[in-house]
Amino acid sequence: MSKKQVKEVQTAYAAPAATTGEDIPVAKITARELNMLIQSALKEALEEVFGDPDAGLELRPEFEEELRQAVAYVAAGGRLLSLEELIQNEFDG
Repeated sequence: MSKKQVKEVQTAYAAPAATTGEDIPVAKITARELNMLIQSALKEALEEVFGDPDAGLELRPEFEEELRQAVAYVAAGGRLLSLEELIQNEFDG
């Protein structure tokens, strides 16, 4: 999978940005924005320390196709199941 294709998948599932990058006092952002800002900073720090363990690896073509179908399904309004829903469906039969 190319870097462009990876970026497309990341964009399809990306959360909205917490702030525009301006210097905004913490008191003026919402708790959700603060949470997203912390998560983003932590993710960046961890990526700097550990790097991307999957860098340079390639996906099997059939898995790439499954990912493309999943992204298209969600983009068309489809809904993915949570882990809890999958587990419940497994036990319900």
